[in-house]
Amino acid sequence: MSSEHSLPSERLHDWLLRFAYPLWAGVGIDVDGGFFERIDAETRPVRGPRRARVLGRQIYSFARAPLLGWKGDARALVRHGLATLPRFLRDDGLAHARIDDMGRPIDEPIDLYDQAFVLFGLAHALPFADDPAEIAATARRMREGLLAHAHPNGGFEEAVPRTLPLKANPHMHLFEAGLAWGEVEGRPDGAAWDAFADGLAELALRRFVDPDTGAVHEFYDGDWKRLAGEREIIEPGHQFEWGWLLVRWGAARGRLDAVRVGERLIALGEAHGLDAATGVTVGELDGALRPRPFHARLWAQGERVKAWAQAAMRATDPSRRAMALDRMEGAAEALELFLKGPPPGAWRDRMGPDRAIIEEAAPASSLYHIVGAVEEAARARGRL
Repeated sequence: MSSEHSLPSERLHDWLLRFAYPLWAGVGIDVDGGFFERIDAETRPVRGPRRARVLGRQIYSFARAPLLGWKGDARALVRHGLATLPRFLRDDGLAHARIDDMGRPIDEPIDLYDQAFVLFGLAHALPFADDPAEIAATARRMREGLLAHAHPNGGFEEAVPRTLPLKANPHMHLFEAGLAWGEVEGRPDGAAWDAFADGLAELALRRFVDPDTGAVHEFYDGDWKRLAGEREIIEPGHQFEWGWLLVRWGAARGRLDAVRVGERLIALGEAHGLDAATGVTVGELDGALRPRPFHARLWAQGERVKAWAQAAMRATDPSRRAMALDRMEGAAEALELFLKGPPPGAWRDRMGPDRAIIEEAAPASSLYHIVGAVEEAARARGRL
């Protein structure tokens, strides 16, 4: 990181441009197709199966690079990802969850989470594509493939064939993808994407948000009834992430009820989800908002940055804006704890029960959270 006198969000931005993007645009690229899933401490890519979700996340991450000030060849990197996409696609328009190291689909259930990130990556790839119309058509086919597996009470089945429990998290990322497509697609299909996102927002408001605590739970039975006992889990990072999305959606649609729910989720994450010893966002709470055994992950710190960045941008009162910016910088400082090499530009994903960072290869999937946090913080500080 750069000067200790700079703001944490500024240090994150500088680190991303100077170290992270160059590392993942070099060692992280498989010349035979797609992106490696991990880079180890010796700056070596870790070979193995590739997930569709990582392909979508890396396409997004490099698509945002020019806006953030990176001077590398983002267009070539996005197109490199797009060239690998056909290896994942099925005849029904959906994506295989994984391909092996030779580029062959692995026979396993179709996972909702992977569909979400392929859609999300494609939305951001649109300006870089040789044939944007084909990218939009691929996304429409995937949307129609998903609708063929719609749940009768809203949302979608977790996997095909059906598996339980149903989960809120993949629906959150489908919501994010629908919002992204609604922003880039013209009419008439933009209206279809808006309707797609709207349905997921309404599902969240109706099913996912606990009317007693205001929290979003993670796991549900086949009828969208919240699971109890050990599966009654609340993740503070997802309170920030759902809050960020619902406030965005509510403001765009004139839905003040959704804005209030989103703001309550952000406040809940802040009040119940921070570790006093380290300042990091913790992994899990129980149904009564009490901490479960401690662990923490990188992604949740990035989502807290995004939530408070948005709160700062929406604040009309100077004192509320100052408070939101202060919390945003605190979240950025917590995120810095995970950005430890070697090599420079890599990170560690997990903090263990002893509050020590766990040494392991850096997962490519985290770049999506870092890029989003850097972009939102830059907007909040007026740098974009």
